[in-house]
Amino acid sequence: MQFGGVGAAAPSGRFAVVSDGAGRRVGPLAVVLLLVAVLGLAGCRADRIEPVVTPPGGYGFSVGAPQIWMSAEDADREMDAAAKTGAQWLRVHIDWHFIEPVQGKFDWAYADRWINGARSRGLKVLGLITNTPGWAREPDTSFSHPPINAADYADFVTTVVKRYQARIFDWEIWNEPNLPRFFGFSAGRPAGYVALLKAAYPAIKLVQPSATVIAAGLSPAVGVDAPPNFVNDMYIAGAKDYFDAIAMHPYVFPGGIAADPSHGWSDVARVHDVMTAHGDGDLKIWMTEMGAPTASATDEGVTQEEQAKQIVDVMAGLANTGFCGPIFIYSIRDLDTTNPDDVQDNFGALLTTDGQPKFAAGVLARPPNGGWR
Repeated sequence: MQFGGVGAAAPSGRFAVVSDGAGRRVGPLAVVLLLVAVLGLAGCRADRIEPVVTPPGGYGFSVGAPQIWMSAEDADREMDAAAKTGAQWLRVHIDWHFIEPVQGKFDWAYADRWINGARSRGLKVLGLITNTPGWAREPDTSFSHPPINAADYADFVTTVVKRYQARIFDWEIWNEPNLPRFFGFSAGRPAGYVALLKAAYPAIKLVQPSATVIAAGLSPAVGVDAPPNFVNDMYIAGAKDYFDAIAMHPYVFPGGIAADPSHGWSDVARVHDVMTAHGDGDLKIWMTEMGAPTASATDEGVTQEEQAKQIVDVMAGLANTGFCGPIFIYSIRDLDTTNPDDVQDNFGALLTTDGQPKFAAGVLARPPNGGWR
């Protein structure tokens, strides 16, 4: 997920045309203006907003690491909330360092809860396989550090895919390796990440040949860590033919698409340009995280209404690009709504910590007649 930073790049013109589902072709700005107009006329009543424009692959939710320690009651509450929206997906955090803390000994309880719960509610699952147990990484490094031996990661990936192959058909390899803290501050991160891809891709295909293997979601960043630069360095390190799609995290808070913080919006098109230059222009880009925090006491926080607008805006802007895969909203419920000073505690799009619906829950609610534009 995104940890701040602002930029000033203009949004790419390649996102300028979307469809409202009724034969009209409108830009993302029109979608936003429609949303704002309806909000004003309806006194901020979410039930009066037109159905959102969704990408062809649908949308879903990403919860992240809290899936590990969340109670069964809270997990059910979150999945029930997601099932009341137009969501088709749930991204499940499959944490190697938690599931196999001792080599060869596995604890699948939390992963089973989320995967089975999602499937029982009609949601498809994206399996995110990430992090490294202490026994597999260098001493005095964090769990986000890559393993000493990529083959150990491949062994775990194989075990995961064998266990869930009847329930999960799409796999994301690691999370935000373009941010130093999410790849253990290791050196040569693009090449180090490609080593994991080269180990995981054939391991998955051997068990599940039809699976979709997605390169890790990249966070908005600048300089060498900017997604276009990181993806290009991945290709230089030999990544081609070791993924079926690439993932990005187009966060645009607090200013939205027009402000384009850290190029979170415009870098999506730039990454696709890099992919095209390397012969992969036909592959999709999955948006495995996006959203905005309602942390009212910080400069990076937004109102609940602005949070909903940014979610609708990004989905609409990406819907008809031709290269957008599914989109995942981060997240479902606030970690601590009572702490408005902390961005990370307030990313819930649907629920406050105590289970009260947020504004976006009404915006994203499944229409009574079913179906989405």
